[in-house]
Amino acid sequence: MKFTIENQYISGAVVLMQQLPLAGYQSMARTRFIRVLKDQVKSLEDARKDLFDEFGEKDKDGKLIVENDSYKLKDGKSDEFQDAYTKLMTETGEVDKATYTDHKADIQDVLKNCKLELSGDDATIYAALCDALDVTFDDKKGDK
Repeated sequence: MKFTIENQYISGAVVLMQQLPLAGYQSMARTRFIRVLKDQVKSLEDARKDLFDEFGEKDKDGKLIVENDSYKLKDGKSDEFQDAYTKLMTETGEVDKATYTDHKADIQDVLKNCKLELSGDDATIYAALCDALDVTFDDKKGDK
């Protein structure tokens, strides 16, 4: 399965997919899709750690200093960090992971037939997933 999606939607997409009430084959397709997304979440988390390692203040042992439940940034580096973080989160990441032949069509079908009432961030994430996976709403079955 290959698609692109902005990094800012990856973690929320995992949560949204987990909320969908599915059974049987659709549930298995969703579980496999979540595994694919979680690989992206891990890569994104590694990139975030790299940013904190670069811009964060460290103690004498080289460990990042935590203040008020977040990493303390080096003096004068807050704007640079924010710019780099914003760029990372708005980057379009490419997901390219072998799953099975009709996986994309199965997930398109799941998204197309979603019965959850969505608003706010969930609705935005749903729209991003539909765009990323080329979900069309003009027919009954997902495009392959």
